[in-house]
Amino acid sequence: MLNISNLSIHYGNRYLFDSVSIAVRPLDRIGLVGRNGTGKSTLLKIITGEELPEEGTVSMPNDYTLGYLAQEMETGSELSIYEETATALVALQELERRIEAIGIELGERTDYESDEYTALVNELTDSDQHFGNLGGHTMEADIEQVLTGLGFIRTDFTRSVNEFSGGWQMRIELAKILLSKPSCILLDEPTNHLDIESIQWLEQFLRNYKGSIIMVSHDRKFLDTVTNRTIEISLGKIYDYNLSYSKFIIQRAEIRKQQQASYVSQQKEIQKTQKYIERFRSKASLATRVQSKVKQLAKVKRVEIDEVDKSRMFFKFPDAPRSGRLIAEAENLSKSYDDNLVLDKINFAIERGEKV
Repeated sequence: MLNISNLSIHYGNRYLFDSVSIAVRPLDRIGLVGRNGTGKSTLLKIITGEELPEEGTVSMPNDYTLGYLAQEMETGSELSIYEETATALVALQELERRIEAIGIELGERTDYESDEYTALVNELTDSDQHFGNLGGHTMEADIEQVLTGLGFIRTDFTRSVNEFSGGWQMRIELAKILLSKPSCILLDEPTNHLDIESIQWLEQFLRNYKGSIIMVSHDRKFLDTVTNRTIEISLGKIYDYNLSYSKFIIQRAEIRKQQQASYVSQQKEIQKTQKYIERFRSKASLATRVQSKVKQLAKVKRVEIDEVDKSRMFFKFPDAPRSGRLIAEAENLSKSYDDNLVLDKINFAIERGEKV
């Protein structure tokens, strides 16, 4: 299990995280939500070790693995798409070569009763079982399935990675993460470079994934389809609920409403007690009762209302200066693309106020 304990980071006088703790359980599908700049991407980078917190720790078992898809990256690889994707399965390929080597060695040996021969047979059995458990027997089919699921066609497989845009290279990195089957997948806006069909395929893949998932996304439908837990980061704190995003929004609104009602009720009681103390403070006959009220007021646990980040960005666009009467005019305008003549001596004028 992945554990984040007492994590703190601050910039100037503002806390990005203030003693935050999160435990990521097996099969958790966590949606990280919050306003831009609250620290969602930073939290993912801290988990991977790309950034270090000022305080707190991130711990996980020795055999725990992470797969991280950042918002922007380019591989710069000169390999083909298929070859680059297959690099995610290097450990499987090495295990496959070892199995082949053991098979060749066993075929050449004749010392069937020796301890060395028995050890090789046992290693071959264990390795072959491990190879199968990791999906080694369907390795090529899995690569093809993931690549086509993410929008590539088979004729793309032999093309160089460098022929594709940054968005398509992101898909290749995503394919490598999915194929490597890490203990926890970390995704930062994974749908940014995907079309509808690829998003739908990814939704289904992640829902059936056997490990944990932590994702940052502004795609509400994607979050609702995939996640079963939502963590909101706001003003240095986290609000953690075992709910999908839409249900979380409803629950958070209801909790704030209850907090507000409890706060108002408590403030009325506090004010009532304070008035009593001020009114009878000078009366000796009521001194004991007044002191009791003072102690009672000091022990009251004040109701707190969760802070809401209401920061806004404001834009102001001044009116454009008034233009002249004639906005644009063309005389004998012509344009061709090779032998295709698309404009032939066109004449027109556009005046102020016209909608063309």
